[in-house]
Amino acid sequence: MDKVCEACKTIPPIVDQTQYEEKGHYEDINGINCYVAAPNPTPTSGVLFIYDIFGYYKQTLQGADIIAITDPGNVVIMPDFFFGKPYPLEKFPAKTEEDKAAFGSFFSNEAAFPKTTETALKVLAGLKEKYPDVKKWGVFGLCWGGKAATLLALNGDHFAASGQAHPAMLSTKDIESLTTPHICLPSKDEDSTTAKEVGDILNARKDGSSSAIYDQNFHGWMGARADLRDSFEKSSFEKGYTEVVEFFKKTLTQRVDNSKL
Repeated sequence: MDKVCEACKTIPPIVDQTQYEEKGHYEDINGINCYVAAPNPTPTSGVLFIYDIFGYYKQTLQGADIIAITDPGNVVIMPDFFFGKPYPLEKFPAKTEEDKAAFGSFFSNEAAFPKTTETALKVLAGLKEKYPDVKKWGVFGLCWGGKAATLLALNGDHFAASGQAHPAMLSTKDIESLTTPHICLPSKDEDSTTAKEVGDILNARKDGSSSAIYDQNFHGWMGARADLRDSFEKSSFEKGYTEVVEFFKKTLTQRVDNSKL
């Protein structure tokens, strides 16, 4: 924990999801409903946060608040990519043939990556107008959102840094192709060989990239599936978001190129 001890001193207490009250608010940004966590009215860095397929859950909103509050220079924006119709948590994992078909349909329609990219870039255009003092934007996602975040980072020069936790469809090829800093926090449920390969690539870079495998945690431990009433899950949740906070501090704040301001 040495490399993240600074954030450990300032990260707000993790609260049981049944008791948590989000600190941000919802507003329309370029026609898209978004959760906005912005402790500073004039932020200088920003993170587009892509939730998992279950949408606006207390655990995920708490994660967005942590990233914003711990580093008050940040604004953290979580668009509603599913327009009020996320995948029902109670139907995961799919057991019946009907549910399996519905799950596949969800990924082909509501969660289709081209649609997600279009929505994200539309929101980003609105954010650049709303927050002109933000010089660098990062993108971070959970599970499916982690893959979406990585694809966005690969698609042009919109984001200065990116990250994913317990990522769906983790790909060594994606990571090799990234030219900007990236953080990856796989769980025990991702393919271990791919997770190690990704970690070796990221941890060898000198640009602030990093990776750590949370091999005692399940897929979803930083998102909607986290049970923060459990002391181990709560501790892991805090540690994971601490790493994310420190990553964006290094890559969005310390790496600002003054010659381009």
